[in-house]
Amino acid sequence: MTVYLLNIALLLFWGAVLLWIKPTRRKRLWFCIIAALQWILLSGLRAETVGADTVGYLRSFNEMKYTSLQRQLQLCWDYLVHGAEAKDPGYGLLVKLFQYVSDNYQAFLFFVAAVFIISMTVWIYRNSAMPCLSFIIYSILFYSFFSVTGHRQTLATALIVFVGYKYIKERKLGRFLIIAFIAFMIHKSSLVFVPYYFIANFELRLPYVSVAAVGIALCTVLGRALYGPIASALGFSEGMIENAIGGAETFVVLMLSVCVLAFVLYPKIRQNRPGARFLYNLLLLTVLSTLLVLQQQSFMRIQQYYSLVIMLVIPEFVLCVEKRYRPIVYTAGVAVMLFFFIRTDPFYQFFWQV
Repeated sequence: MTVYLLNIALLLFWGAVLLWIKPTRRKRLWFCIIAALQWILLSGLRAETVGADTVGYLRSFNEMKYTSLQRQLQLCWDYLVHGAEAKDPGYGLLVKLFQYVSDNYQAFLFFVAAVFIISMTVWIYRNSAMPCLSFIIYSILFYSFFSVTGHRQTLATALIVFVGYKYIKERKLGRFLIIAFIAFMIHKSSLVFVPYYFIANFELRLPYVSVAAVGIALCTVLGRALYGPIASALGFSEGMIENAIGGAETFVVLMLSVCVLAFVLYPKIRQNRPGARFLYNLLLLTVLSTLLVLQQQSFMRIQQYYSLVIMLVIPEFVLCVEKRYRPIVYTAGVAVMLFFFIRTDPFYQFFWQV
């Protein structure tokens, strides 16, 4: 855990030095670059013992060394054209292509970390009102999956959420669909983010919000019944987890609390932030996916694509506070998150320590 805490302390230090007093666009850029480098190093230097799926991905990486490129291309073709059974063949093709550059798994961990963190950093730089706070939120709430566990969904998220968000805001459907297709080949579940493109620009007027509320309520009631068809379509395991939310209670409560507070503060945030509708339409889907988790924990796979929005929303909360009180709110918020983070006592080990 010490390594994670040092990383967070350094983020706060660089945030204070570069962003606290007379922040400029250049200082903002330098902070984002430094923060990205820290997380790429932390993710890329981890041992195979860090992260529940890291060892499994190591095995599949080594097995891919004995599979030909033509075989992987054929799998992709059969998957797309003939509907053949294959588990995200685009990921296997990516691994095979990477092995022409290096067959070292540690190098591949760096590659996955770089793709995700650089994409996220650009997204934060362009869209976050407080980049340091956004990175702190990531470092406490989201790193455990995206930086130390998953490969396929991590890469798919980088594409569909962080890169795709730019094309959604610019209303460039063709480019977004290309990105969505690549992400789909890497991990089917990325398709759940596609609906956001079609509602992102809606204004939050009463008729639209009323219809959205009814849809959310209906999907929540039918949550467990919906899981089977969705799992089948997206390639999830169809095994039902009987404990509705298992160990995700704190995260679900946090997400719903953030969403509720965001809608309470909507008039002020809309005044402070041009284009707030993009965030709020994403929040509506975040509410839906979070409520579905209450019915079936396996919906966490879907919810992960949408929950990242709080990295942009929580900084907006701070800006809603009177300027003289912002440091107090900022510090208190970080302290609360750190308290829960320390309680989890996360494990970390560098690859040379194994």
